[in-house]
Amino acid sequence: MTRRLAAILDADVVGFSRLMGLDEAGTLAALKRHNTETIVPTITRHHGHVVKFVGDGTLAEFSSVVDALRCAMEIQHAILADNRDVTPDRRMIWRIGIHVDDILAEDDDIYGDGVNIAARLQALAPAGGICVSQQVRDQIGTALDFPATDFGNRKLKNIEHPVRVWRWFPPGEEAGEQEDLAPAPARQSPPPNRKRPSIAVLPFANMSSIEGQEHFSDGFTDELIATLARCRWLLVAARNSSFSFKGRAIDARRIAEDLGVKYVLEGSVRRSDTRIRITAQLLNGTDGTLLWAERYDRMLADIFDLQDEIASEITGTIEPELGAIEFAALRGRAVVDMTAWEIYLKGLWHLYRFTLDELNTAKDLFEQAIGIDPGFAQAQARLAYVHIQLGWYGSLEDRCGRICEAIELAERAIALDEREPAAHLALGRALALDGATQAGIDHLRHAVKLDHSFAQAHFALGQALCYAGRPDQGVAEIKEAFRLSPRDPHLWTFHNMLAIAHYQMDNQDEAAEAARASLRSPNVTFWPALVLVAILGRQGNSDEAVDAIAALHRFRPDMTLEAARKEFYFGTKAAMSEAFIDRFIEDLGSAGLPPQ
Repeated sequence: MTRRLAAILDADVVGFSRLMGLDEAGTLAALKRHNTETIVPTITRHHGHVVKFVGDGTLAEFSSVVDALRCAMEIQHAILADNRDVTPDRRMIWRIGIHVDDILAEDDDIYGDGVNIAARLQALAPAGGICVSQQVRDQIGTALDFPATDFGNRKLKNIEHPVRVWRWFPPGEEAGEQEDLAPAPARQSPPPNRKRPSIAVLPFANMSSIEGQEHFSDGFTDELIATLARCRWLLVAARNSSFSFKGRAIDARRIAEDLGVKYVLEGSVRRSDTRIRITAQLLNGTDGTLLWAERYDRMLADIFDLQDEIASEITGTIEPELGAIEFAALRGRAVVDMTAWEIYLKGLWHLYRFTLDELNTAKDLFEQAIGIDPGFAQAQARLAYVHIQLGWYGSLEDRCGRICEAIELAERAIALDEREPAAHLALGRALALDGATQAGIDHLRHAVKLDHSFAQAHFALGQALCYAGRPDQGVAEIKEAFRLSPRDPHLWTFHNMLAIAHYQMDNQDEAAEAARASLRSPNVTFWPALVLVAILGRQGNSDEAVDAIAALHRFRPDMTLEAARKEFYFGTKAAMSEAFIDRFIEDLGSAGLPPQ
């Protein structure tokens, strides 16, 4: 047995068993053709050799990382071109993983962690794409044009240490387009009921003095029903059912009973020449009591933009309101008597308390909910989010492991329900904190696309944009989060990130105002106090800085310049640029924060 350094390439066919079920002879013929005409000749041409074929997979070894990667890219380009004339459900698509490491060779076979890592990377690769380890990315350097996306640290099966992963698609091919080459999965069924709250939106009454405005109030009701229906945890009565009550006197209890819902949302629209007023109120369907009410006054501009804006604002506000109402009904009940949905709600309440003990309680509750219902995607997503928060507030040494755990759980949630916004929120935020900023931004944009009323997704997108050095874009998303959810349980974080964004743009007065607003918010932690110290250090305001440092030390008595720098790291890679961190630490020092 001999040991040597090698680049290991592992390639495998996506969905081979399904293809065999469709056409055994045709699939085997296609596999043989790919191997003999594309895979093996390309490996040989790039100075590699095939170690073995395992079913539909190929394991190859190269002495050069550049050769291995060139080979993999050429294979994927060739197969992509070959598939153009094949019907989508019969296309044979490959995933490839590459790693460089010491291997053990014996009897024409190779062994070792490096081989296992290459296989795990192959499993993580997108259909038609390539995944490589950080070691491969480092060795490539500028020797090869390889526009890969950082996809964060991953815990790989039977591998002790996390491995940083980079993903590549052929230029001009987006991830979604590559996945479309694979056969479409069976249509997903709607999320199971799980005792989710239900609501009916009654046709908003037209109170306008101007004739012919019935279409606006009906159109607004339609928009609100559609927007609320994007909330995956909320059951919304169909439009035809709600509109059967149009023009009738409102009796919330009777309507709730007839439609089988728990809550009723009703309102009115009043329009003048240039202004419009929309009122909305949420009623308890059990006893008809008023739970929430709001009025929205706007200047009339584009009618469709206006409908969309107010519908999303109502939805963004109702989401946390209903969550609080639903949880209040659970007080005093033992977890043993609760359903998975009810345990999940209890977990959310503890999640938003932002202390280490509360976060660990939330973690236990989400795990219990998943134990009862393993297919509960939202619980998986929120468990991922808890690990992110535990990374923030727990041991610095545990952060890298927490983020790896969050990424794995979020991807599991997406596999259960790819349209769950909370899953893309958790994955996007974890990737951004892990330094895979662009990949994180992509998932956060997708979360917003799935539910444009999801205030926390807008906030997280704004945060990631600030991490990427684009605070002007980040501010717009954070302000959208404020608009959608003015009483959100994350409110202190909205203010805090707004302070950081203004600090980045050197708008120090606005930054200080936002930091102070964050410190006045419920459940606040040490972060806005730390940001305020840096702002005052930048402004040269030594008198206020003394008080700000004292306030910071009430949160964190051990906070120093050295400790502050570590807060930006969730592993070996910082969430924000080193230039930003250096400036921040310098300003903390100017304010008087001690070095150690």
